[in-house]
Amino acid sequence: MRRIYSGARHTNGTTAVSVNGWPLNPRTDLRKESATTFDWGYEGRGAPAQLALAILADHLQDDRKARHHFEHFLRSVVRSLPSWEWVLTGPEIDAALAAGAH
Repeated sequence: MRRIYSGARHTNGTTAVSVNGWPLNPRTDLRKESATTFDWGYEGRGAPAQLALAILADHLQDDRKARHHFEHFLRSVVRSLPSWEWVLTGPEIDAALAAGAH
């Protein structure tokens, strides 16, 4: 199944992230980077790192690989996401991971 990830920042500053229209599991069981919510647009160790890890855990369906690649994904993708809303597809995620492998 093709997966599409999307994020939106509401006018009150809260964020929502979904995969195929359903809330993205934050996967705090893997690593609890943020006690609040997801965030993006900067390279933070809290909410942006948790978003990077959650997206990769869902996309890769492999917790070990997600842990291994999330810091690169944070630096190369999550910190550059537009502030108000964004969409990422599986092929875009794969391309970002492949670029980091070189």
